[in-house]
Amino acid sequence: MPDESMDARFTYQQDSTQAKSLLDQVPQKNSLTIELKPVSIMDLNEQPRQSVESTKTETPKYTVEQIRNWRLQQDHKLPTDSSKFISSRSDMQLLKTETIDNKLILPERSKPDTGTDWLTVLLFVGILLFATIRYSYIKYIKHLFTSLVNYPTAVRMWQESNYPASHAAYRLDVIFYLTLSIFVYQTLTYFEVSRASNKLSYFAIVISGVLIYFFGKKLLYKSLGLLFETKTETLEFIFNTDNTFRALGLVLLPLIALVSFSPAQSPLFLIVTGIIIVLAFYAIILQRGVLILLKKQFSIFYLFLYLCTLEFLPLLLIYKVVVVE
Repeated sequence: MPDESMDARFTYQQDSTQAKSLLDQVPQKNSLTIELKPVSIMDLNEQPRQSVESTKTETPKYTVEQIRNWRLQQDHKLPTDSSKFISSRSDMQLLKTETIDNKLILPERSKPDTGTDWLTVLLFVGILLFATIRYSYIKYIKHLFTSLVNYPTAVRMWQESNYPASHAAYRLDVIFYLTLSIFVYQTLTYFEVSRASNKLSYFAIVISGVLIYFFGKKLLYKSLGLLFETKTETLEFIFNTDNTFRALGLVLLPLIALVSFSPAQSPLFLIVTGIIIVLAFYAIILQRGVLILLKKQFSIFYLFLYLCTLEFLPLLLIYKVVVVE
């Protein structure tokens, strides 16, 4: 009995001793410990950069001699005739195919001198006169152009003649004589009918001839009206003639400005257009004169003789004196 208990105690003590020795080998702190350490942004940025730099392959470094030799090898590969440099060609020939004139000649465009400073002043005067009646007598101007194609309108204007209308009519008369004289001067100058050295004096002769022709013909009409006892019809015809001339003056005003200042090389087209316009207005005057005289029951023979004596014969005389001679 006593022996068995001692063996058992000894065994227990031995096992506890071995277990104790095994427990001594185990660390005392067996719990999971995490060490907290602050990390800065710079450390985070440094880590990828270092990883990238570590992955980069190191480029080989060449010496100056190696680079020079490499360049010399590349130069030897050029298609040259045993030379490192391209030699210049000395056998180049230039063929002269066109003779170049040393004088520089600019293109020149000739334009007839139809406008001068005094002519510009006259055009300005005509435009200024038209501006003074443009807004004050606009209805009169409309009736004026309507009367050219509508005879009842012309009769009403003849019967309702008053001072304001006559006040505008006087300015329109000045515009007509001025514009027609300028147009005649431009036409004669373009066709070189007269080569006067002093153009201002030549224009003075032209405007004097225009005034003498129209005032003389008007005086002759009134004299024949008294002689043949057709005073009323003659005055009506003179009134319609004046209205036609006033409208003609307004039409010729922009035309003569174009002839003087147009950039066209030749104003022939404008001058021909002006001549056609004058002839068309003259045909309106003849048609209105025939209509007025037929109301008086004139004979066709006397009507033809009347118009030929006062209209066509003076024009033929002017053409003979100015153009033919």
